[in-house]
Amino acid sequence: MIDTSTSAGRAIIAADRYPSLEELRDSARELAARRPDLCRLRTVGTSRAGRPLDLLTVGEAAATGDNVLVMTGTHPDELVGRATMLELAHRLVAAPAPHPPVAWHFLLCVDPDGAHLADGAQRARTLPEFFTHYFRPASAEQAEWAPSIGVMLPESRILLDLIDDLRPCVQFSLHGTDVGGTFVQTTREIPGLAEPFGKSAAELGIPVETGCFDTLPYREYAPGVFLMERPAPTPAPTPGPPDGPPGGPGGEITWFAPLRHGGDTVIVEAPIWACERLGDTRVCADPEPRLAGYADRLRRRGGRLAALRDEALALLPGADDPFLRSVHTQFRSFARIPDLWDPRTGAPLLPRSGPLTEAHLAGLEQWTHRLPARTAALLRRAVTPAGPAAAHLAARLDALLGTWVADYRRALPATRVPVARQAAHQATTVQAAVALTRPGTTG
Repeated sequence: MIDTSTSAGRAIIAADRYPSLEELRDSARELAARRPDLCRLRTVGTSRAGRPLDLLTVGEAAATGDNVLVMTGTHPDELVGRATMLELAHRLVAAPAPHPPVAWHFLLCVDPDGAHLADGAQRARTLPEFFTHYFRPASAEQAEWAPSIGVMLPESRILLDLIDDLRPCVQFSLHGTDVGGTFVQTTREIPGLAEPFGKSAAELGIPVETGCFDTLPYREYAPGVFLMERPAPTPAPTPGPPDGPPGGPGGEITWFAPLRHGGDTVIVEAPIWACERLGDTRVCADPEPRLAGYADRLRRRGGRLAALRDEALALLPGADDPFLRSVHTQFRSFARIPDLWDPRTGAPLLPRSGPLTEAHLAGLEQWTHRLPARTAALLRRAVTPAGPAAAHLAARLDALLGTWVADYRRALPATRVPVARQAAHQATTVQAAVALTRPGTTG
């Protein structure tokens, strides 16, 4: 169990690392055993591999709609939500009951199978260590995203049923990023959220990110706070970064499910390594040469990886594992992302809110480093079972990954944010959003 101490209603994680999934469960069990009058832990279903999906409830709602749902683990490489859950749960146990009463429901991990494959990432202290343990499932294997492309995973069904059962006034999906800043996405405007969000970020030394590629299609209604509009049905997934923005055949991303009950969804992002470039609001006077250069770099790196992928597939005939399936998802992004911003292939994708800023350019440049590094890391893990036969290929992938991660660090200089600060910021933003969504709520 990860050590915590409670002070002034806040749980401070003693070890500067993310809890493992087992440590998170142990902490939830300890809270339920220590405060059975207030906390309850139950299993709400099982994953594709038979792992439990556990729900910790703190408090008891007085009426339907007085429920808050908080989830993490939708992307196994985004670990901050585990620490945030501990922070929030300890705050709620230590604080007086809010008025009006609200029950908090913590879905400890939406994808425990993915968490198992990313085990070890919670101890990473550097970007190279982070990519050594890197894993993110293919799009069709992500519980939040899969329904938008017509796939209903068991984990997606559990999540949607939980939303229909709880009818939450607000659902929080806790996400993280490797390098960048903090930002928020909401399915409806939440007036007043920018003030506590920005204040928390400033106090904890986390830059507010305004240039993330994910948020280009959305309207920024306050600094670092974006409105996710419900997408119209489309015959094919809408263009965007890997696994987003939402929209496609057969359904929609689970972020919009609470709306049918009058609820909202809030996504809170926090970085492992903070980079000020993603918050630079200066307008870029001549972006086209840089956009073209970014597109060329991404195509060039994608071509190099494609050759290595083909070598790997020759060594692993008929192989179908989670790493290779994720590699295929990354290559779909290599095929379409450069055209979105290359001025030579059409009108570049522009942000919904205003002109291209230095932050937007930094966000696009980031994908020329992040996407190749992710793909090389996944491909490296995929060839591991081939053993000595893949030794030469593995060594080349290691060297390439080392070079590209070093390039990433030079292009976007960043400072590691202690885990307790990441968690405290997410928890404060979550509590502020609940208070603004449920007038009169104090916790």
